[in-house]
Amino acid sequence: MQGFVKNKFMIKLYHRSDAKECIDDPQVDARTLRQTYNQVKRINVYTLGYWPTMSAVGYFLARYGRNRKIKIMDIGCGDGETLRRIDNYARHRNYSLELTGIDLNPEVISAAIEVTTTEINFIHGDILDNDRGETYDLIISSLTMHHFTDQDIVRLMQWMGEHTRVGWFISDLHRHGFAYYFIKYFNKLCGFNHLVCHDAPLSVARGFRHQEWIDLITRAGTNLNHIKISWYPNFRYGIRYEKSI
Repeated sequence: MQGFVKNKFMIKLYHRSDAKECIDDPQVDARTLRQTYNQVKRINVYTLGYWPTMSAVGYFLARYGRNRKIKIMDIGCGDGETLRRIDNYARHRNYSLELTGIDLNPEVISAAIEVTTTEINFIHGDILDNDRGETYDLIISSLTMHHFTDQDIVRLMQWMGEHTRVGWFISDLHRHGFAYYFIKYFNKLCGFNHLVCHDAPLSVARGFRHQEWIDLITRAGTNLNHIKISWYPNFRYGIRYEKSI
C-alpha cells in the first residue's frame, strides 16, 4: 500500500507510504550519495530541520551534563552533520561529550569520517547488531525513523530504552499535505538532484501523525508518562523519553 491517494488537485496522506526511497538503495554511487547529503543539509538549514534535535540536546545537557562526560549515540547519523553541530554547541558551553554515530551505509560513514575534524566516533552497521553491551546517556535519531517499518521502529524504541541511562529523543516528519507540496516544489525550484526531488516528498509521505507515535510508543512498551511529544512549526515531531533517575 502506497499510503496516499492522488486526485486531480491534491494528495491525501491517509497512511504511511511503504514506497522505497532512492537514498536507501545500496547501488547508489558514492558521488551521487555525497551530493545528495550535501543538498539535504541545505534543506535542513532552510527548513530549520536541526531545530528539534538541538533543542532536545540542549535540554538534556542542561539537566544532566554538568561536571561529567555525557555519552551520546546518533542512530542513522548520515554524514555526521547533526553530531558536528552538537559537538560545536557543547564546546561553546563547556560540556564534555563522547559522541558516536552509526549508519547502515558504508559510503555515508566514509564521508562522515572525511569531513569531521573533531573526535567523533563513526560506526558502519545496524545498531541492533552492534550491541557490544554499550550504554549511552542520551540516544538520538533525527529524520531516520521514517525510513523504517512500524515493526522496526518498535524494536528500535525498545533498544533505545534498554541502552540509555538518561533518555532518548526522536525527531521526524509530520505527514501533512502542506509539507508534502512545499518540499516537492521547493526542491525543484532549487534545482536539487533527482534523488532529493524524489525522496523529499516521499519522506513526508512516510512520516507520522500524533496518534501513530502514541501507538508505536505503546507497542514498544514505553511508559507514556515518561514521554513528551512536541510538534514544531516546520512540520516535525519531537518525541522525548526521559527516565526517572
